Amino acid sequence: MQSMTYENSEGDRATTQIVGSLDEFEPDSMKMTKVGSQTLVVVRTSDGVFALDNACPHQGYGLATGALGTDAAGEPAITCQWHNWKFRVSDGVCTLGEEDVACHPVSVDSHGSISVSVTTPTPDEERTRLWPSLRRGIEAQYSGQIARDSIRLLENEAAPADIMWEGVKLGAAKNDYGPGHEIALAADCLHLAELWTGDDRALALVQGLSGIAEQSRGYPARSVPEPDPTVDFADAVENEQYTDAMAWVAAAIERGDEPSALRHHFVKSVSNHHIGYGHGAIYVQKMFELLERAGWDRALDLLPHLVLPVSGGTREDTLPYMRKAMEAVEGVDLESLANSPDRRDTGWDPNILTKQLLAAEAAPIDLAVRAILDGAGVEGLLDSVTLAVSERLLRYDLDVEADREANFGWLDITHGMTYARAARWAWQNDPGPHTARLALFTAWLAFDTGRAERRHGVARAPEPDGAVAAALTGDIDEVADSLARAAMDDRGGSFIVVAHLVKTVQAAREEAEFTGSSLPLAAAARFVHAPRRERFVARSVAESLDFVKTGRPPRR
Repeated sequence: MQSMTYENSEGDRATTQIVGSLDEFEPDSMKMTKVGSQTLVVVRTSDGVFALDNACPHQGYGLATGALGTDAAGEPAITCQWHNWKFRVSDGVCTLGEEDVACHPVSVDSHGSISVSVTTPTPDEERTRLWPSLRRGIEAQYSGQIARDSIRLLENEAAPADIMWEGVKLGAAKNDYGPGHEIALAADCLHLAELWTGDDRALALVQGLSGIAEQSRGYPARSVPEPDPTVDFADAVENEQYTDAMAWVAAAIERGDEPSALRHHFVKSVSNHHIGYGHGAIYVQKMFELLERAGWDRALDLLPHLVLPVSGGTREDTLPYMRKAMEAVEGVDLESLANSPDRRDTGWDPNILTKQLLAAEAAPIDLAVRAILDGAGVEGLLDSVTLAVSERLLRYDLDVEADREANFGWLDITHGMTYARAARWAWQNDPGPHTARLALFTAWLAFDTGRAERRHGVARAPEPDGAVAAALTGDIDEVADSLARAAMDDRGGSFIVVAHLVKTVQAAREEAEFTGSSLPLAAAARFVHAPRRERFVARSVAESLDFVKTGRPPRR
């Protein structure tokens, strides 16, 4: 065989090699060969001669050991018999399976000599080839394809933010209730992918993308309406006029409003109500952080859709169980709270309020207001909320978690910490009376996370050992990185558990830095490593049986 190298017109290095002659190939036959360092399978059919990479892109098994036949459309195809993937011979397209296989130019001269040209693609060319494949993998929820394409993209110099955004822009427009846990998880996973280096980045990216794929598969995409700057955004959100509110957001982005201006509108909207056990504020925080990392030029892919969970989430402050708390909130001079001295200036100690929050028998709004005015400031209140919820996580009775008829557990308590983190982010970025109210909502939630304790009694916290003990004494970033890896190590049996594991660890890392206490990380460590109910079918059946047979709603 002869080989030669040359520079093609684009300046890429290519190898062209004679791999045999037509006489050596029976019709409808194939054999393995090499061109330079690349192993290929050369195929002859009635349509001509073709050359494909020999390694199946699934797990690398040789296609030359497979079967040559036809696919479902009757086109000549190679079947990789390890997992029955089929590749169209003419262009390498995978017609059953996931990724395509690379196909290379073939020429046959007048003497019947067969030459194959293999060009080493540049990173830019590889990225161009891989982006559509990654999108197909996300749309089909093929976790293997998502993983392989993400790794190949990283190896070809793709930025983590660009890889994650392929999922975000697909998923944000699909969920009926708007972007939710899956996009919040993507925000945390992108943060980790940018903190970590090398191969570690792949785990964070693929967990985020897989969550989006699972939650968006099969949903139709929602379109963004034409921009309309005349809409009253606050009024549209309050009245659940989604299309109008989305049109205003699109107009604000189109006219070039600053990110801080749009952030203010969203923060103010979620501060008007206690939305969905804190989800409203958490989603706003995560999605603006996601845009900070991925680039504001992508805002139109995400922010209009954020209107749905902000506007349509359950407004718990309007429900009977929050009535007394809301009467107390409505009597508060929020302006005075917003202008109170900060705990960094007063030297305020959060531990007294932490104990009071844990011992409260009723919504502790008055306690929270008094603490803010007495020197805690808004951030001091949030310190105490975080520490109180951390204590609840550390002493959570695992017998409650094992009770399939109990409708309260780990995930509910974690919201007390992640909500406090979202309120702190809102206060630091958009302080004012509205975010002071949001902080009061977190005090109510800190109280509500004690529902199981008030119903079953306060469990004694186990003596710290293992990961919990390490979290109490270790370096914040090292502990948080270790917990984040554990959270993403397939310890959650369902997407929602994985999302809560990751966001709790991330909130604990940040809250440990703000409070100066390792307690949040210790709480996250217990959550990550303790037994959990990781699927909710049995609990749903128990609740549904009771409701269908009695007509009673679940006990709150």
